[in-house]
Amino acid sequence: MDDTAETRFRDLIQAQAHPAPAAPALDAANAAKLLARTEDVPFFAHSYSFYHNMMHGFTPADLVRFAYENDLHGVCLHISDGEAACLRKMDARGLDELRRLREDLGIALHLEISNTDRAEVDTVIACARALGVTNIRLYARHEGPLSRVIEAVHADLAYACEQANKLGLHFDYEQHEDLRAAEIAAILERLGDPRMNALFDYSNSLNAYEEPLAALHILAPFIRQVHVKGARKTIEPNGWGQIGVPQGSPEDELPGARMLHDLLMLGEKAPQVIAFALEQEVDYYAPAFRGPREAADPMIQYREPSETPVDRGKSTMRLLADERRWAIQQIAWNRGLVAQFRELAGQVARKRLDRAGPRVVHLPPATYGRLAELGA
Repeated sequence: MDDTAETRFRDLIQAQAHPAPAAPALDAANAAKLLARTEDVPFFAHSYSFYHNMMHGFTPADLVRFAYENDLHGVCLHISDGEAACLRKMDARGLDELRRLREDLGIALHLEISNTDRAEVDTVIACARALGVTNIRLYARHEGPLSRVIEAVHADLAYACEQANKLGLHFDYEQHEDLRAAEIAAILERLGDPRMNALFDYSNSLNAYEEPLAALHILAPFIRQVHVKGARKTIEPNGWGQIGVPQGSPEDELPGARMLHDLLMLGEKAPQVIAFALEQEVDYYAPAFRGPREAADPMIQYREPSETPVDRGKSTMRLLADERRWAIQQIAWNRGLVAQFRELAGQVARKRLDRAGPRVVHLPPATYGRLAELGA
């Protein structure tokens, strides 16, 4: 055992982990598993990172090209993002062109909606079938007593499960600021359908008055997708809110290293998480929905779909440029974190790495036409 590597690993994954659970050991077996899991991490671009850009001409096709140009595995795209160019407004020709683009570039596509009612589920299914997509994220926006909300969510997801089994789809329910991890896990256990699982968001548990790392471990058996981000907890009279900040910045209070590690290690024989969506949400704000002094059956308030306010202190040009810059910085930060995991795991496993960082994804080669013509 390399004690220096073990100490560095422990310090790395315990950063911002409050309350700090026991650090997993970096023994030879775990080091070998960590090396395997960091060989080709499925990082995805997320449309919300370009929230304001997508109001000013940045299209779903641009997002696919961004993922390709930055060697990402795929794209997580909300069907309402992109204004007039969004998926829900696309005609058959537009959907076909987007499908051909992402297939030509080798980019996976996952879709998202911010509702669970049947009409919205049917809409996203129609988009998915036109685009050759099989993975869909959703979350509920019901209001009322918690017990009634849970029953409504269960009924909604049962319908989605029925459609998923008919059409070969997978749905992942996001913990989106109102329900707690144990409540969502109980719904998923009750459904008992392998086509309905969970999407874990790094910060959304805060609004339900739950520490993200604790929520991750409760939802762990169900997590298939992840929203990766930075955030600060806001202390409010009735609980905790959150403000989005650049991931890895001094303002980021989330245990990003520990969460990435624990998520990468899910699954015994094969990775359980199929997509780590890089969802930079700088200036996003969500208030407290749950708190420390709740009734036995607390009232869940209705929430509007997520939005990020315009920073009036910036020009539109600067606002859009900053979003793109933050998205690229987040890619670099997470790849740097993966490189640190590989370096430390390699020391423990006493394995010479053939490269310092993780492998870039297996995208189609960017061919050189002139060389092909010359037969080189």
